Amino acid sequence: MNPILLITYNNIHYTKMAVDSALAQDIEDGVELIIVNNGSIDGTRQWISDLATLVPNVTPIHFDRNESPIKIFNSLLPTIFANSPHILGIPNDVKIPYNCYSQMLKWPRGFVCATDVGRNEPEIRPAKAVSENTPMAVMMIRKWAYAALIAKDGYFFDEGFFHYASDCDMALRMAACGIRGIQLDLPYRHEGSATLNSAHPFDKRRMEIQADEDRDYFEKKYGFRCDSIEYGQRPADLNFKAESMIL
Repeated sequence: MNPILLITYNNIHYTKMAVDSALAQDIEDGVELIIVNNGSIDGTRQWISDLATLVPNVTPIHFDRNESPIKIFNSLLPTIFANSPHILGIPNDVKIPYNCYSQMLKWPRGFVCATDVGRNEPEIRPAKAVSENTPMAVMMIRKWAYAALIAKDGYFFDEGFFHYASDCDMALRMAACGIRGIQLDLPYRHEGSATLNSAHPFDKRRMEIQADEDRDYFEKKYGFRCDSIEYGQRPADLNFKAESMIL
């Protein structure tokens, strides 16, 4: 089985779309879908539990309140990597093409990411590398890359972040380890931060405050902001070069 980790928070209609696309992957040995209900209050918990009773390769995990996605990933990855050399991670507001997993497996890098095409339906086509800049909405992580970052920093995702700006932090730390994650021209449908956009005004403000705190933490850690020119220069050589592949 090929593991897919999907973290959900409300937006059950988008979750159903993401789950359908994950379970439809055309990949040898099939997929094992690990769905985390991250404190949802819209019926997601019951729907996931019901799904797991019907589909044998679905594993539900429930949190009673909304936790940091970073902490969730950190807590689950060691167990998943004990049984697999890679894992595909997706949020609950995306729809991946049915060839996503098989295409990503063709690129033996530490990280492989697909390309956001907004709310358009993803076109089914072979993947090609377009850069080494790795935004992480849809990502495949290799066990060796996970081990490299743990060995360097003692953690995979920095738990000083709740969620936002953590992908920028990861890009810098990957570059420091010599890991070049590939950004693939492999389209997926993305509803565009659906959790934030559909939130109650009070919750939306809370999320915006948290995002500002994460960006401030990034600046304190590195001395420049995640949207600065310095950040763009630090990862170094973001243009894809086949000869720089790390196996």
